[in-house]
Amino acid sequence: MQSSIKKIKSPSYTNLLLLLLLFFVSSNIFAQKELLWFGSYTDENGKVHQGRYNIIKDGKALTTIILAPYGKSPMEFTIIKNDTVQRFVEISWPNMPKRIATLIQYTDGYYAGNFEDGTKILPMVIKEFNFQDAQLQGNWFKPSEIEVKIIEKTIKLIDSKKSWNKNDNRICESNNIYSLFCALYKSSIIVDGEYRHLRPAVNFVRDAIQEKYPKKYDHVLVDFNNAEEISLKELHEILKLAKENLIKAIK
Repeated sequence: MQSSIKKIKSPSYTNLLLLLLLFFVSSNIFAQKELLWFGSYTDENGKVHQGRYNIIKDGKALTTIILAPYGKSPMEFTIIKNDTVQRFVEISWPNMPKRIATLIQYTDGYYAGNFEDGTKILPMVIKEFNFQDAQLQGNWFKPSEIEVKIIEKTIKLIDSKKSWNKNDNRICESNNIYSLFCALYKSSIIVDGEYRHLRPAVNFVRDAIQEKYPKKYDHVLVDFNNAEEISLKELHEILKLAKENLIKAIK
């Protein structure tokens, strides 16, 4: 009687290679982590700004560092050298290969150093978000008349459909057309000299959206602004609600 059990074919050499290649690629993808870090950077005039960075790590090495400040176009630094033993990364400023910084890893997730090109010394810090970053972004600010003025200015900047950008990408380069985020960004600078992402004026607008449309929008300011169903009238209603809630909080 012939056996009914079929022989299992052993995988071919080609199939083994494909499996090994797939394993290597998958392992490499999972080893890389895309992160949002913060810190500070120094501009050409020596002024220190809040730093917001898109980081990609491959194991312990930083393979991508992109400066992505609120409201501005991102800039990617060139990675010159990664040394995970000596714990530093050497980078150059975008489009300025002679302006180089050696960022030393002082503690896990904390790098600091100076850009130097023979004429300038520009400090830079990149790190995981912490309590100090929350303070720098205005999380400790109390409701005040300044916050009310920021919302009032926001309403004026988006006073018609012509001045409303319905396709927000969080880059605020126009001086006559604004998304909700960019109007808050511009108003903060006009009224208080700097944009802070966690200040009451911005948080109260976020809260007003969540109050009226609970759990509907993931990235609250951008998704609400870009939503097809939201009209200018509804946007103004949100800003009005945020202003009313701010005034109540002040009192």
